[in-house]
Amino acid sequence: MSDAFSAKELTVAPGATVTIKDSAAYGIILMQGHGKMGVWNVETPALIRYGQLTNDEFFITEKAAREGVKITNPSTTDPIVMLKHFGPKNPDMKL
Repeated sequence: MSDAFSAKELTVAPGATVTIKDSAAYGIILMQGHGKMGVWNVETPALIRYGQLTNDEFFITEKAAREGVKITNPSTTDPIVMLKHFGPKNPDMKL
């Protein structure tokens, strides 16, 4: 296991549904697109006002990551692009 922090970019094509499994907990930041992640709506806001809640940042627990996170992209044209960021001791991180 590594002491380094790491990140992975994930792109889900228009019209696709995927289930992604990882070995560690992580946070996500949505960079582009909209859709569903499990039961949650995910979307990239065009404008954020002070104090406004958004659906572009989430935390995935280790249990959920191991079981798999289902992501659905209903768009016919735009991909969902997200950055998944992991803390130290990620068992999938190989240096």
